[in-house]
Amino acid sequence: MTTKSIFKAARVANADVSGWLEHHAVVVEDGLITAVEPASNLGSVEDSCDVYDLGDVSLLPGLVDAHCHMHCSATWDAQALALTENNQQLTIRATNNMRKAVLAGTTTIRDIGSKNEVAFPVRQMIKNDHVPGPRLLLAGTPITITAGHCWFFGTEADTEAEVRTAIRTQVKLGANVIKMMATGGMFTPTANPRLPQYPVEVLKAAVEEAKRMNVPIVTHTLSAQGVKNVVEAGVDHLIHARWYDSDPTKGLNYDPETVKKMADQEQWVDPTLGHALLGQEAKERGEKGPMDPHWAVSFKVVEEPEHIETLLKMHDAGIRFTSGLDMGMAYGTHDRSAANSWAYVEKLGFSEWKAINTATIGTAEALGLNKEIGSLQRGMIADMAAFDGDPAMNIRDLDRASTVVQSGKLLKLKNTVLV
Repeated sequence: MTTKSIFKAARVANADVSGWLEHHAVVVEDGLITAVEPASNLGSVEDSCDVYDLGDVSLLPGLVDAHCHMHCSATWDAQALALTENNQQLTIRATNNMRKAVLAGTTTIRDIGSKNEVAFPVRQMIKNDHVPGPRLLLAGTPITITAGHCWFFGTEADTEAEVRTAIRTQVKLGANVIKMMATGGMFTPTANPRLPQYPVEVLKAAVEEAKRMNVPIVTHTLSAQGVKNVVEAGVDHLIHARWYDSDPTKGLNYDPETVKKMADQEQWVDPTLGHALLGQEAKERGEKGPMDPHWAVSFKVVEEPEHIETLLKMHDAGIRFTSGLDMGMAYGTHDRSAANSWAYVEKLGFSEWKAINTATIGTAEALGLNKEIGSLQRGMIADMAAFDGDPAMNIRDLDRASTVVQSGKLLKLKNTVLV
């Protein structure tokens, strides 16, 4: 039986997510958008449809987030819990986190670092409509060296042969993307974020293996040499893309030539600024902040303005940024993907519409999904999120959605949860 619905709103995003269509309606049939037109044009069509007049809200495509750890708690002690909770506990946490995410308006998420025993079953339960959750692209366990970054929920692989085997295993399990830890990270005391974990030759082999199996590959990178290595190797996306010098007594070592090559190769970057913003605001509220600085960066602390300066240089050089919160890390709560957009406006100086575009059609393009999701136009999957207020005027109005539609199914209506 055909299901046809109409969603009216005072403001509806236009096809390229750059402005509002005033007093428009989105017509949805069998999970797809069939029309976007002025509400006044509908006439008798309304008589045969379920009509939802959302009122004075801003109706956008569902948000898209490119960086999640579904099983992590997003609390100040996220590291301790990730180390000590068993798979059953982590699965319950992940299921709840994915519910929170979709009900906040994030209808598509790329999870790039969760246990295989957790991530793949949760995705299947969402697909089978047993629990609500976003559309999920999964890496499953990230690939790291022995005792390397996130080893406690990763696959440890040291040699080229081990890395190739790890990639094949993840794809066999159903991974849509491969995640590698190209450098150490702040979340792991036994890893060094200032140093590469893999030489270029191994990274090139990983890229070759991922391409052979037709999946993209993304890399966690915090050091200058790590960035250079993954750019030379030709990975698809860089996560964080920070420029720590290998010398612990020095700060950053930004290299414009590497950035030029990155731009020429059209490699995307996820700066994860929203997560940092939420942590700062938690501290300002008097909450216990994220863990102390990692030992490798505590000798020479690099303040945020220095990182912002390098990101602005990268942006000006033509690097495109995705919207990725690093959900699950301390204070990166799964219902706050919108904080990415806040950070782009408040820290990088993006216009509100540029930030909104990045959080929707821009990141959908980075994930190769922009022909299916990310905009409100005929033929697209009906993923929608309505926000009270006008985020094009005040980006903080882009927060937890009041109405959420996923693949045409109404999950939340005017702040009432329906699932």
